Amino acid sequence: MLRTHTTLAAALVALLATPALTVAAMAQETRATATAKLDSEFAASDTNKDGYLSLAELEGRMAKMKIRGKALDAVHAKRVAALVMARGDLDKDGRLSRAESDQLMGAVFSAYDLNHDGKVDAAEAARARAMADGVAKGGAAPKK
Repeated sequence: MLRTHTTLAAALVALLATPALTVAAMAQETRATATAKLDSEFAASDTNKDGYLSLAELEGRMAKMKIRGKALDAVHAKRVAALVMARGDLDKDGRLSRAESDQLMGAVFSAYDLNHDGKVDAAEAARARAMADGVAKGGAAPKK
């Protein structure tokens, strides 16, 4: 189960590695502020404004983002989008709702907030950066 959350967390860090929510900024994020930023990112990624993210919308967002200053190549952007969709699309309708996105964010936040204090501290953020780097390079996320 931890490996699933770790891989999911790495994928969502890649999704969130945008000006709206950087991994470095997560050192000062609470669950509420991270969720609010994800909601904003969701709205920006929902290009057809139907309230859902399609795989194409996720792929489009991934293609525009950067992790630590480096853009994901098309293959890895597609891979991360597919992983986010596979883990987040709970009803398997081929799209990610805001509720599914929020649930995914909750799982990721819990995976990072190792001491369960409601914040992601500097050490926890460093672990998130390592996961994001692994995803950006196409490798597996580091194990706990």
